[in-house]
Amino acid sequence: MRTKEFKNIFSILLSLILLSIGVLSGCAESDPRSDDFAQLLEEYDSSVTDELDFYDPVNTIQISGWLDESCVKNLMAFLANQYPQYKFKYRYISKESYESIIDAELSSKMATEIVMMTPTMAKKHAKNRYIEDLTLYCDNFTDKGREAFMYGNRIYAVPSTSDYQCLFYNKDLLEQSGQKLPISYNSFLELCDYMRTNMDVKPLSAGLKDSDKVADTALAILAAGYLSTAQGKKFGSRLTYGQTTFREEIRPYMNKWQEMCIHRLYTRDMCIMDEASAIDEFVSGKSFLYLGGLTDYNRIKEANPEMCMGTMAIPGDTISKSMLIGGCDCGFAVNIFSKNKTAAMEVVKAISTEDGQRALWSDRQGGQTYLKNVVFDNPDEFDEIRAFTSSDRVVMPWNQWGTNSSQIYEVFGRELQKVVLGERSIEVAFQVIDDEVKQILRED
Repeated sequence: MRTKEFKNIFSILLSLILLSIGVLSGCAESDPRSDDFAQLLEEYDSSVTDELDFYDPVNTIQISGWLDESCVKNLMAFLANQYPQYKFKYRYISKESYESIIDAELSSKMATEIVMMTPTMAKKHAKNRYIEDLTLYCDNFTDKGREAFMYGNRIYAVPSTSDYQCLFYNKDLLEQSGQKLPISYNSFLELCDYMRTNMDVKPLSAGLKDSDKVADTALAILAAGYLSTAQGKKFGSRLTYGQTTFREEIRPYMNKWQEMCIHRLYTRDMCIMDEASAIDEFVSGKSFLYLGGLTDYNRIKEANPEMCMGTMAIPGDTISKSMLIGGCDCGFAVNIFSKNKTAAMEVVKAISTEDGQRALWSDRQGGQTYLKNVVFDNPDEFDEIRAFTSSDRVVMPWNQWGTNSSQIYEVFGRELQKVVLGERSIEVAFQVIDDEVKQILRED
């Protein structure tokens, strides 16, 4: 009886969300798997034949996130091993609809026990009192990790490890070409042109179907240029108070990004390509570079274990001034309305330990934990950008765009994506960006 009641309530609430949001495509649930805990998880899988009929809210801990299931398997294996008395579920929601769905679920008190949060989301839901105060579990994190999820001097999400966007390159193709790694923006373009014309190899693969990644392609160049100047560093605060616009301050510094489009590094076909397709193209040797995040490292190695690759940053004027776009982008929050809140608090406490952070790092090697005095040894493939990750050259410029930064970031990426598709001129794109930003700030 209890199962049927839960099932009915769940169905009704799910229908309400579908009506109010109109988007749940890309949302799915999956069971965790891991090589480290394969036997344990096989037994877990075989015990569940019908997810709704066997869902037990007392003994099940469910985590919602925007990372693909393959990108959290070490975390889920760690939790299953740490707490065998619980059943763990990971619920994937596509990034483009993630925030709106979680907003609706938290406000209707039907979110999962643990919810992945961006810094902006954590501050918003802390203000709304939808997530628990987790300050007690964050004492051992650095100021950078703590401040990312802080609201009113309290911390509302346990930080994950760092993430950033970089360029993975095929070392064998580079050796065959007889060329060297670029030392400047111009030499980077020359190398890419050489790969196309002399090697008959596509210079770059990227899943630009995700508009956020399009935004990052521009922000990486801007962060190494205008946004790093004294004037540029204050762009975000001026934008928030309506004292400037993207067209006024950012448009004049977009020439290098436009050149990358002209040199066919970013092309129309990439805007309908997802990350999996782009990785397939890269590991098969059809392209020299792949633009991706740290979760892609394991995907690449699994797709082609023998691939010899390295990493580089999207170049600024010189490689020494290049920046990586990323940082403390993800934390784990506890739904304050969860009926299994005590268990959820135990779980995020485990995530805050060195072992928990190592599990997170194992899913996206190349980054680091924000725990004090803990350093993980990244694979050799990241040697070329090791200096970046140990300095202040990993940045998230949109964090300076105010409380609505995620919406502004989305608009920025979406309009630049239309430029790549050939649907807008860059001038029209920036006009639309400014119009939408004004509306977002007006509604705040």
